[in-house]
Amino acid sequence: MKNRYKIYLYSFLFLLVIFAFLFRTHAGEFYGTIGNYYYKQGNIQQAQNFYERAFLLNNNDYKLRINYVNSIINSPLTIKSQEKLVKIVESDIKDSASVNAEYFLYNLKREIHNKYPENYIKQAPYNQKIVHWGKMPITFGFKNPYAANDELIKGVTDAFNELERASSCRINFKQVKINPDIWVEFIEEDIKSPEYGKKYIVAYTSPTITQNKLENMTIKLNIKDLDGKIYSQNQIYNTSLHEIFHALGFMGHSYNKENIMHMAKDNETLQNDSKSALTYADKITLQLLYKIKPDITNANELEYNYVPYLILGDNDDINYTKFNEAKNYIRKAPNIPNGYIDLAEALVEQKRYTEAIKYLEKALQVSHNDDSRYITLYNLAVAYYYQELFELALDYVNYAQEINDKDELHLLKAEIYGKQNKTKEAIKEYEYLIKNNQQNIDYAVNLANIYLKKHDYLKARSILKNFLNRNPQEKNNPKLSSYRNLFL
Repeated sequence: MKNRYKIYLYSFLFLLVIFAFLFRTHAGEFYGTIGNYYYKQGNIQQAQNFYERAFLLNNNDYKLRINYVNSIINSPLTIKSQEKLVKIVESDIKDSASVNAEYFLYNLKREIHNKYPENYIKQAPYNQKIVHWGKMPITFGFKNPYAANDELIKGVTDAFNELERASSCRINFKQVKINPDIWVEFIEEDIKSPEYGKKYIVAYTSPTITQNKLENMTIKLNIKDLDGKIYSQNQIYNTSLHEIFHALGFMGHSYNKENIMHMAKDNETLQNDSKSALTYADKITLQLLYKIKPDITNANELEYNYVPYLILGDNDDINYTKFNEAKNYIRKAPNIPNGYIDLAEALVEQKRYTEAIKYLEKALQVSHNDDSRYITLYNLAVAYYYQELFELALDYVNYAQEINDKDELHLLKAEIYGKQNKTKEAIKEYEYLIKNNQQNIDYAVNLANIYLKKHDYLKARSILKNFLNRNPQEKNNPKLSSYRNLFL
């Protein structure tokens, strides 16, 4: 009897293994069949779910893909639906499904353009990414209010209020004293200096971004003109409109001289003492910016209407726009580093690293403050990293660290050490990053991967377990799906 029981048990286990093998081999077809069933039944959401499972298992049957695209097109066009269509268009598979998706998105782009005419939103990206704040209110504060008189402070606050009105309730501001999203700092620098290029440096805005998280924006406003005379309230108001627009995430410039984001607007508006008015294009551009899902933000609390692809096009389109804008900037402001930096970033995207380095070296020559020097040095490090000139890349990381010891430099160091097989040094950098950023899943995963390559599975398990103990909400994060066996 016992022998018969064992035979039944082994037979059952054998059949189970066979079934598991067959299911694993044909699961993509199985999920596709279920997807088709739900599609015919009109249960679009369930059909999509099973089609997606089929695609993950490399079932790329063109009929399934056509049904999948049609199911998305005929469902509510949410952000997730838009992202699914973009993924189909940008995949390596080119078939009827991808053509249908691309044609649908093309028509949607035309509808959006007709709905928001006269905008200049294509100049908005920062390093080919949409940047803006992800929760309201956006806070702002003065880093050194004692450096300016009451009139200048009122000029700045009036500019915040005007942009809030122009956004049609998409944006609202709140003034705070501690850790604002937007810092406003009044400065008295010698803008007669040749390295400034007299005509252009009245104010500038710089972002602080860490691992695709927008930490803050800093606006620096000169309060004196070339002759040492303090600007009027209206002049500071005009300049503030331009710079706050940048601080809201619009990182480029308009080509139209009438718009507040024309690159020379700061200087033009200082030539008289009357208030500038926002144009229709300014208002539409600002409103549209905050309807686009950002790539870089501080929170994910707002609802959006469009993915960046629908507004800006694909990466090639964005890079083309940035390349041309940078060229235009250099022609108009050859003594300002911004144009050279932007042009270099566009060239890096095209993998033209030697040319990028040439422009970054020019940017370093004309850099007028630590902020621009830091950005230039960091980009030089990145360019040399891509050229696999790792020692040179490390040199520029170290130069940048002398200005500001940011996490992005430690991350770049860790990646460089990894390429050089300097495991101890890479581990040290990731440990530093994890200590300062205990919620960052990428740092924990990258460090665990180093130990996995060393076959130190217990250490890798410990790192990921510690991360989950600190961040239990990340338990189902897809980035951990490949490491489930470590937790058994």
